[in-house]
Amino acid sequence: MKLKKNETDFFDHLEISELLSRYFAAVDDKCLDMRIIKETFASDGKMVRPDGSALVGWKDILESQNKSFARFRATHHVMSDLVADIEGNKTKVRANLTAMHLWNFNESDPNSLTSHFAAGLVCSVIAIRTIDGWRISEISNRNVWRTGDGLLTMARDLRPKV
Repeated sequence: MKLKKNETDFFDHLEISELLSRYFAAVDDKCLDMRIIKETFASDGKMVRPDGSALVGWKDILESQNKSFARFRATHHVMSDLVADIEGNKTKVRANLTAMHLWNFNESDPNSLTSHFAAGLVCSVIAIRTIDGWRISEISNRNVWRTGDGLLTMARDLRPKV
């Protein structure tokens, strides 16, 4: 186990934790914009989705995330147990993420008894120190568990267009 060695490590850990919290707060508050993306990701930042597809760069991440989250009338992301191994200007982060997604009325199955899904994920992040502070170089989420409706909708929407 690696504990924080000094005050700098403590403040770096705090900044990295807040970086992730602010990103997910913007998603949940439906105010994800280019300013938030630039404050969160490196210009060539990469987001790897649970299905393995990747988004690269500010524009791709912003457009794709806004399109994806438009399907939900509400989301709620809770991150916990953030562990950051800081080595100079690079950090590897592992955190637990619980996410709840409430489908828009036009997206949910009218025959279903529920209109949401929840998931437990492991969030892996590589963050780099820049002149503007810490930024995400790569983030990926691995599903550990999932419950609720909408798996077919997600699969349909994420399927590559032919």
